[in-house]
Amino acid sequence: MSFSSFFYLPLLPFIFLLLLSLISIYDKLILADQTVVTTSFIQTLSLKRLYHYHSNSLHRYRRRPSKVLQQNINDTFYTMKQTLDYYSKPSKESLNYFLQRRISRWQVVPSTHITMESTWGFVPDVTDHATVLSMAKMSYDAYSVVGGSDWYDLDNQWVVNDTFGWNEDGLKGHVFGNTDNSLMVIVIKGTTAGLFTNDPTGEKDKLNDNMLFSCCCARISRLWTPVCDCYQGNEYRCENSCIEKAILNEELYYDHALAVYRDISDQYPEATIFMTGHSLGGALAALVGQTYGVPAVSFESPGDRLAARRLHLPQAPGSRTPIFHFGHTADPIFIGLCTGISSSCWYGGFAMETRCHTGKACVWDTVNEHGWKVDIRSHRIGDVIEKILNKPEEFPLPRCLPERDCVDCGLWDFIDDRDSPGIYRNKSSNSCNI
Repeated sequence: MSFSSFFYLPLLPFIFLLLLSLISIYDKLILADQTVVTTSFIQTLSLKRLYHYHSNSLHRYRRRPSKVLQQNINDTFYTMKQTLDYYSKPSKESLNYFLQRRISRWQVVPSTHITMESTWGFVPDVTDHATVLSMAKMSYDAYSVVGGSDWYDLDNQWVVNDTFGWNEDGLKGHVFGNTDNSLMVIVIKGTTAGLFTNDPTGEKDKLNDNMLFSCCCARISRLWTPVCDCYQGNEYRCENSCIEKAILNEELYYDHALAVYRDISDQYPEATIFMTGHSLGGALAALVGQTYGVPAVSFESPGDRLAARRLHLPQAPGSRTPIFHFGHTADPIFIGLCTGISSSCWYGGFAMETRCHTGKACVWDTVNEHGWKVDIRSHRIGDVIEKILNKPEEFPLPRCLPERDCVDCGLWDFIDDRDSPGIYRNKSSNSCNI
């Protein structure tokens, strides 16, 4: 072998890596939607702490489940896959401005300090059935105490990391994390009381639902007690800036979810964080995701787009927000039909009127393709797991697409005292073409 061959031999590994990099760059460039399909990564999680948000403060407890519970958790297998995606999020400068000043809402951030940037990052692989099923089961578990009789056991790949909000009213849910703390999944509990159970958080659940997902202060009729006074008389007229002020002045689960996210991100600054949840929990997960540019997956969430606008959350151009909403057409809350005097929401005191979702919607057409009837009982996450996700041959995963030509609150005229007197906003301004 010649001297020149010995000279190039040590360079072979570097040449090989360079070729791999060039192939990777080429693959990225040829994808028209700038979405990378890569080998996904499976993570392993463990329990570390518990959270409880109560009395306007976040409490952390270092507590682990018993050895028996830990063994039960490790008996079954979950999988979670990630994929690399190109998406938009609030810029580092905007997030630094938001976080360093301990600002609680984007509403008070000057528009000159709100900019977006595009980045490559990991997102849940929503084309992988096992991943979607895992996140749905995590969302189910957020309704129950760890180790309860209806708990979906989690294995050595997905074990509870943190639990918050169990002993009293307030925000509820779990945090899952892997062994090296490089991946965290925050799961937020959805609405139960008034619809299905006598959960002690019922009145606060109702306040949050009615403030964020009604057209105007949950002003349904004279029989209802509205959550604010931004409506005008008995007509379908509502003052926009009044609602935004009411939301700004009200402490919501959204604020508590932000506090949990900040605590996790402060403790694990290098970790990838995902959000998920069902119903109200899914909508909150999506709102937190938009606040910080964090990927989120929701199940049967009410329309979150109107709430995102009223919270002045940063908006990504087109459909590049890494938010994915799974739902089916027989769920009146997901499709925005749980309204009117004959609906279950009416009797429960919930004004769940919005239907338009941010990011992308992943919809099973259970009504037209499977003959289901629209029924509030199909809203339950347990039904989604057992009747849809556990039957992948009958219900393959739907494509996730942005909602087009979607309109919230079409009967309402929205006025704004920041506009000229007497000038009304066009109803179509609430369309979902984001």
